[in-house]
Amino acid sequence: MMSCVVRMRPLLLVMLVAAVIPGGASLAPSTARRQGVNLEMTTHRHPSGRDDGTPLEKFRVDLDDPPHVRWKHIMKANREGARATMFYLFSSLPETVHSEVDVLISNAEARLPAWAREEMLGVADALNVTFGDVVIVNLFFEITPFCTSIVSQSAASGLIYHARNMDFGLAMPPLSASLRDIAIDVEFWNSGKLAFSATTFAGYVGVATGMRAGAFSVTANEREMTGSIPVPNIFKSLINLVNVLMSTDAYPVTWAVRELLEKEDSDFDRVVSLLGARKFATQMYLTVGGVSAGEGVVLTRGRNELLNTWRINAEDGEWFLVQTNYDHWIPMPPWDNRKAPAEKAILEVGAEEISPSTIYKRVLSRDPVLNQLTVYSTTMSCSEGTYASRVRDCPKCSPFR
Repeated sequence: MMSCVVRMRPLLLVMLVAAVIPGGASLAPSTARRQGVNLEMTTHRHPSGRDDGTPLEKFRVDLDDPPHVRWKHIMKANREGARATMFYLFSSLPETVHSEVDVLISNAEARLPAWAREEMLGVADALNVTFGDVVIVNLFFEITPFCTSIVSQSAASGLIYHARNMDFGLAMPPLSASLRDIAIDVEFWNSGKLAFSATTFAGYVGVATGMRAGAFSVTANEREMTGSIPVPNIFKSLINLVNVLMSTDAYPVTWAVRELLEKEDSDFDRVVSLLGARKFATQMYLTVGGVSAGEGVVLTRGRNELLNTWRINAEDGEWFLVQTNYDHWIPMPPWDNRKAPAEKAILEVGAEEISPSTIYKRVLSRDPVLNQLTVYSTTMSCSEGTYASRVRDCPKCSPFR
């Protein structure tokens, strides 16, 4: 069995690189970030007919239903867009390689958690695609959430407000446009009650953006560059994804987040502790918000260890945290410094006026925090029970990188 694993790993890496880098495009930065900001909201017409700022369509998933059928109605409503996105990702993949990858995933199928395996099998059936394709796309989403996460504390009320821009596309605008068509809000219900809310893509069973009202909110950002001389981390992530399929030791971050959101006994402290301790398949930043003053944190995660804990401390003037895709204690790369404009915008709003509305209008909608690859914006307050997501489409904004 081990010799088979070693033989298959290079093939999977070639496949994944081909899937996420169509036409052999370079990962190297190609465009420096423009200077200056733009506070105006865009009015660009989205190809699907949704203007920038339009609320995402909302669906319901009933956790009391068998996992295989939970996403059936969602995939029926988003079938064309989901298939188009998968076609784009796999357009450069040779058929022979594709078939071999399906065999590899079939061998690893039993190692996947039952709920994820059955839900992805249901998605595959609804879309009339292979189970392997659905698994690969779900793992692709695990390593590519380039985004900005913000957690802040109001000086007026002490409430915690959590927000994020999801930037997706690996500098490929057509992929970002395709993802806008399948970005959705999902309410997960259990025993007749709302359990938690999440923003995701149709067919993606993990959670990178979610909230359990009265308990905690969470966003996951890919940790792209590490080390004294940062280098793209995607290749490390691709290697780690092989470990997800071939071992039980590593676990996808967004699957772990989904499981914590489902648990009734999850609260801020418990979630921070568990997310800091678990072994994961990829490096990630996890921003967690709570219901009380001081309950805001960014966890910098390696695969096997917690590297840094960064907490809100309003008494010392640190009433907000901004996390993009780089370690917060090192200089941001000059071609992608979304962090400084976001921090400047928040300071202009001020702790007295901070709210989901002001974060959305004056921070998340500010160039380059809002950029050409931004797919959606989400604002959350688990103490107030408010959750809102909007499609973003700003062709006049800064290019990503």
